[in-house]
Amino acid sequence: MDRAAAGIYRLPEECVAYAISLTTPGDACHSSAVSPAFRAAVDSDAVWARFLPADHAAVLARADEPVGCASKKELFSRLCDRPVLLDGATMSFGLERRSGAKCFMLSARALSIAWGDDPSCWTWTAGHPGSRFPEVAELVDVCWLEITGKLQLSLLTPRTTYAAYLVFAVADDSYGLECSLGIPPPKATVTVVSGATKPTATTEHAICLHHMQGEEEVAVHRRKQVFMRLRKDYGRKLTREADPDIRCPRRRADGWAEVEMGEFAVAGDAAAGEEGTVVVSLKELDCRRWKRGLIVQGIEIRPKHTS
Repeated sequence: MDRAAAGIYRLPEECVAYAISLTTPGDACHSSAVSPAFRAAVDSDAVWARFLPADHAAVLARADEPVGCASKKELFSRLCDRPVLLDGATMSFGLERRSGAKCFMLSARALSIAWGDDPSCWTWTAGHPGSRFPEVAELVDVCWLEITGKLQLSLLTPRTTYAAYLVFAVADDSYGLECSLGIPPPKATVTVVSGATKPTATTEHAICLHHMQGEEEVAVHRRKQVFMRLRKDYGRKLTREADPDIRCPRRRADGWAEVEMGEFAVAGDAAAGEEGTVVVSLKELDCRRWKRGLIVQGIEIRPKHTS
């Protein structure tokens, strides 16, 4: 060991802790393997206070139940592993372990669901297995599917790219949710409305709700398909054009499915927070086919990473 490297081990714990706090939560955990001195520094509140969002205390003041932790590191880990319910269980708050960025999920009750208050169209089910919220919304029968959620940008972590995900399940007796030839798929839009008046950015994607075949399913959607539907004495050709940008669902670790609805960037100042709102919508209006069996837990908004 050279003299410069040896000097690191002689630094006061406060200096080591400050240096580690300028990295990321992941780097901090890795650095604890360097030496006992580094491990002690990594466990200090000084490090994890820097990794926790500056407004975490204000957000946790809205928690439905008190969140008690013995240290800042324990609190960080708690928020990564078990999101906290806020505002009467209409929203959850957690952190992404990799970056410490804030994550929120809007419950089905916090969403605007067309015909959501009509029991012939939607029912509200309590205690659904695996749901973090007390209730989920289950589609009974509609031809007009429209679900919208909103979140203030000031709640999110500045200088972070986020994505919105519909978190859902499909009932065994579902119909009308599959991707069928000749029927336009649902559209998902993400719109960032600035603090002024106009939308500053909007993205729109076709999404698939019913299939769960991963990359194989995506590949099918991304190439042109032509089928012949046979009838007596004649045939009808059906074509589905390639859609290179369609979003297909994937299975989550909690057993639910999710499909990306779009992404957006949060700029702004860490102290002030960015003004404005992100509006996330799922719509299938044009084909007017009847649908049943979509079970909605909520819309999750979390950091998006490309690698």
